[in-house]
Amino acid sequence: MANPPQSGSPEGDPEDASRRVEAMDAKLKAARAANPKPSANEPPSNLMSQRQTGVAYRVLVDMIAGLLVGGFLGYWLDRWLGWAPYSLVMGLVVGFVAGANNAWRAIRAYSKDAAGGDDGNRRLP
Repeated sequence: MANPPQSGSPEGDPEDASRRVEAMDAKLKAARAANPKPSANEPPSNLMSQRQTGVAYRVLVDMIAGLLVGGFLGYWLDRWLGWAPYSLVMGLVVGFVAGANNAWRAIRAYSKDAAGGDDGNRRLP
């Protein structure tokens, strides 16, 4: 946002422009001093959030896949054996338990890696 010219100063005053540039430069240096760049030894902060996002997506996919596979197998058994809704219900329960187990294993592996402070070179299972 440019300041409107003062009533007594000409439109293109170079001294006023240089003072504004110096003021902006001082603000920039102060902002850089307040937020220093991370050192080479520190991992980037977005690396952890990317890994967290990856684990969250894996948990989501594990839960959905477990329910879909269990539901499909239960529905198929219902059609094949003629067991009304019993196989479908049991398939959904077993699929939920399998998805929750896989999700729990992924979360546990991520927690172990995060607590160990690994360097980020390994992939999560």
